[in-house]
Amino acid sequence: MTTSNDAITFSYTTTLSYTITSALQRMPAVDFADASRALLAALGYRSNRTLDGQTGRVADFITHPNTATEHTFTQQATSAQLIFQVTNDEIQDAAQAQGRLLDATTFDHQGLAQSFLFMAVELKDTRYPRGQYISFTREINKRFPAPTVVLFKTADDLLTLAFVHRRMNQRDPKRDVLGSV
Repeated sequence: MTTSNDAITFSYTTTLSYTITSALQRMPAVDFADASRALLAALGYRSNRTLDGQTGRVADFITHPNTATEHTFTQQATSAQLIFQVTNDEIQDAAQAQGRLLDATTFDHQGLAQSFLFMAVELKDTRYPRGQYISFTREINKRFPAPTVVLFKTADDLLTLAFVHRRMNQRDPKRDVLGSV
């Protein structure tokens, strides 16, 4: 016998699965930044905090490449665009909308991120080793004060999601240390 709560959970799960699948299937056909925004919305991440005037050009993101990683990134990426920033406000809104699934109060403790950035990067080739994604993710995160989640799309429309663990620098609390990707 199915209870009404079981039916609601099944319906929600089915609808969520369909929404995510649809967002993923549309990704090759539309602008990658817009497709990333739609996928993140399907996953429950929404924000109006965007950066105006972005061109998506890699040369505007890394203006003067100095390191080997910066050079490789500028050679391999075809676009790099900040999608949006999620802050405590959006996290609290999501927590209220989803009940207690997201506990917004955990973001108030010292040392935990108060904000996350999401970025979309299109790459030229079809295959990249894991280490290349790690290097690119670190390079992107060095440029922002907040943890940045990166969505990568290859030339054959494969999607990779990368995030680097950050922690506060023990000697200088105004700085942070990039950990594992």
